[in-house]
Amino acid sequence: MDQTFSLRQLRPEDGSAYAALLAASPDTGSVGMAVHFEIDPFQALLGLHSDTVGVVAETPGYTGLIGSGLIRFRSCQWDGQALPSALLNTLVVHPDFRRHGLASQLAKWREDSARARFGEQGVIWAIIQSNNTGSERTAQKWASQFLMHRLVTVSNKMRSNPPSSSGDFTVRPLQPDDFETVVEQQNGFYQDYNLYPSETSASLSAWLTETPFETPFRHYLVVTGKAGDILAGFALAEIGRLRKTIITHLPPFLRLGNRLLHVLPPDGVLRELVISRAWFASRQIEALRSLFETVRWEWRDRGTSLIFFADVRSPLVELSAVRPWTGKTIESFALRGPTLCSPDRLFYYA
Repeated sequence: MDQTFSLRQLRPEDGSAYAALLAASPDTGSVGMAVHFEIDPFQALLGLHSDTVGVVAETPGYTGLIGSGLIRFRSCQWDGQALPSALLNTLVVHPDFRRHGLASQLAKWREDSARARFGEQGVIWAIIQSNNTGSERTAQKWASQFLMHRLVTVSNKMRSNPPSSSGDFTVRPLQPDDFETVVEQQNGFYQDYNLYPSETSASLSAWLTETPFETPFRHYLVVTGKAGDILAGFALAEIGRLRKTIITHLPPFLRLGNRLLHVLPPDGVLRELVISRAWFASRQIEALRSLFETVRWEWRDRGTSLIFFADVRSPLVELSAVRPWTGKTIESFALRGPTLCSPDRLFYYA
């Protein structure tokens, strides 16, 4: 049966309907996930990324939204150039309205919106979870380049016991006098990564300050050596204050592993602490690992899982001892830029 769809931009008053759509449309990748918002859904989206624009779909005779998609605008590095970019994410179609071309219409709306903002001299990209064939088919309509199985998302459970102490490292919050040093170190670490949005002291300060709550939900932690020099750092966002992730499906081997090792909470509800901007000075991976393990212990009451993303070839993969039973997913990049990018470069996502 033919369907008539109307598309428009997501508005603040759509929050409840948007949440209902996500609840009715869990992800169909190898790991199924659904979202439950802890605050107004529209404000939660802006809290996650203030540069987000959304599209929603409606149809006559149905109360509510039947589809949606998000665009996150920011700058990025592209083979040594600084270009505007649009990350296309969270494309959702209600199960009752799939296989009628709606996903393609939503994807085209997002692509057209991105092109309207920056023309052909920008980068449009998306992350596609392995085995999500619907998203792969949709991306094939606009992407000119696919980098398969290049991004790992690792979910680490919080520690139940403190890590071994080391007198070599001290973990502390970022201080105002640290910004210039940290931004220089962070940008230097990612200077050759594609899709990395180069940072300034002002942009990092503004990002840490943004919050829909009375208190910050984003933080930046560093680790110093015996001489007080900053050796590593990362940003940490209490995403669980904005929304919870509910696991609706696990592959059998992950389900068995979770029963034995309790990687995921028994109720399948994740309150995520998400790492971004992770970096370490030359030969200081152990400093970053010390920071990582300290957070797993000292922040255990603020979340159930510590999440980080890394190119599968990045040294950041060493941050966590990834085992076959570790909670992780492997994703691919769908890309379209003014030129094809070098697949040999590392890629950034957060």
